[in-house]
Amino acid sequence: MIITTLRKVIEAIHRIIENLLNQENKVPDNLSDPRQALKVHFGYDDFRTGQREVVEKLLSGRNLLGAFPTAFGKSICYQLPGLMLPGLTVIISPLISLMKDQVDTLQRRGIDSVGLLNSSLTPEEYQQELKQLADGEMKLLYVSPERFRSRRFLNTLKSHKISLFVVDEAHCISQWGHDFRPDYLALRTAIQAVNPYSVALFTATATPDVRADIVNQLQVEKCETIIQSVERPNLKFSVCEVPGEPEKYQLLTNQLEQLTGKGIVYAGTRRQTEGIAEYLKGEGYRVDFYHGARTESERTRVQDAFFDDTARGIEIVVATNAFGMGIDKPDIRYVIHWTIAGSLEHYYQEAGRAGRDGKDSQCILFFCSGDRRLQEHFMEESAPNKLALLRLLKQIERSPSVGKFRLVNVQEMEATDEVDESKIRVGISYLEKLGFLQRMYNIPSGISVNRIKDANSQSGILGHLKNQPKIRVVDFCREHNLAPSELIEALTDLQSDGHLRYTGAEDTMLIELYHGSHLLKNISEEKVGEKQYIQNKRYQLDQMILYARTDKCRGQVVRQYFGEGVSGNYQCNLCDICDPSLLDAYNALIEEVTTGGDQPPHTR
Repeated sequence: MIITTLRKVIEAIHRIIENLLNQENKVPDNLSDPRQALKVHFGYDDFRTGQREVVEKLLSGRNLLGAFPTAFGKSICYQLPGLMLPGLTVIISPLISLMKDQVDTLQRRGIDSVGLLNSSLTPEEYQQELKQLADGEMKLLYVSPERFRSRRFLNTLKSHKISLFVVDEAHCISQWGHDFRPDYLALRTAIQAVNPYSVALFTATATPDVRADIVNQLQVEKCETIIQSVERPNLKFSVCEVPGEPEKYQLLTNQLEQLTGKGIVYAGTRRQTEGIAEYLKGEGYRVDFYHGARTESERTRVQDAFFDDTARGIEIVVATNAFGMGIDKPDIRYVIHWTIAGSLEHYYQEAGRAGRDGKDSQCILFFCSGDRRLQEHFMEESAPNKLALLRLLKQIERSPSVGKFRLVNVQEMEATDEVDESKIRVGISYLEKLGFLQRMYNIPSGISVNRIKDANSQSGILGHLKNQPKIRVVDFCREHNLAPSELIEALTDLQSDGHLRYTGAEDTMLIELYHGSHLLKNISEEKVGEKQYIQNKRYQLDQMILYARTDKCRGQVVRQYFGEGVSGNYQCNLCDICDPSLLDAYNALIEEVTTGGDQPPHTR
């Protein structure tokens, strides 16, 4: 009897202790003080400089554009108010890997009311996320921008109270920005449709003109701008000017002898990345190259090897600008540019991938006068030429059609007309900006359907598919008077509900055509914007050259370019012009290269 009583007492004590622990660890539903909420949700005692101002403005319902440098901690600026506000926060990001990383990090912190919707999910995972959203269990929802091409998805969002609508990498909406992405064009309609409590736009590098264009393109009213200096005190900048490309190889070897840790070497072309990587392998470095023409598995292998800090990993990635966004490795000790970037936006974003852990890191630019020609070639290739756009629009008109929809195979266009795929995609983006079409998303031209569970259903698309294991999208849509977008959305829903499984390579671009080529003929060259585009790109390139050749503080050139007020005698003390030790080291390297001094082979 006594033993039983003691056991019950002990069990009661255990329950009391467990309840006390649960109460201690429980996150309060309503935390009105941002600093307290920061501590509870993220474990930080206080905000970094500038973060609290952003959080408080969003909590009060203000719209804002934040231009913050890499490593500022902008994710806290929208995650925290998103958790504090009632309703749902929608976060748009162009990078699947970055979305997943942020969701995983939040969940490791015990924040489970977070989800993501993008093309990486299986049908089961997608349906699970939608169920969590429908049940009101989600506070933060990460979404890829192409999802907003779907009217069905937009209608789903409209049924929820959206407290905060966040657009990350907001410069992607601007044609004058350094990373224009047409998927962002759909966000203006999305913002108007869901009518959020507040809108937050974030970018790391944007000039005053680009910042104004972001707000104008998205039509965000009463949008305040908050800017933090682009300058990061742990990054040391230098420029090494040499006569030509052959000297760069010797300069690279000399530089790497003085650098430690892992780094990125950015090159202008795919051929250069392969050549530099081969050279460095011959010098004994663990190195690989990365560019858009490599297969997905190859790119993943290179990225994983770069993150591997054991002897099996690689020290250096030689890459085009296809490598970098979403590569959240904090301890990159140096970024070397083999050639100038097309703009200071590009350069500063790529160089800024160094030293995210706050430790000293080197940002080095190799420069020779001939580098300008490569950027001018890229400029001419990407310019919106009216004749080229007219020819492209006629090709789109001839593509397989269902009503106003066209199914465009970019690879076939490339093979037929011998026009680079990237140029076709850029041209389609410009036609979209001019209002001639809307690029929706990629879909399969042919689909295989199997494992139909609801064998008794004879209604709707499920009934039509019952005895058709394979369909051609164009023919099926014409026969059943369906828009291709409706078919894909219906198939996705049926697959998510377990009625069927469908497969098919997404080999065609779905385009909704608004106007024909006859209308484009009558549009002026000025409206097409080729001249303005070239002028803008040339100005950006001139500023990049100014940065490379200035005899004044390089930090001053950068800060003035991004619209920061600095005095004429400003010194950053972070560049080779301001820091005598960096300048001496630079001069010694240049002298060694230009005098043809031999460097012993490097082995590791």
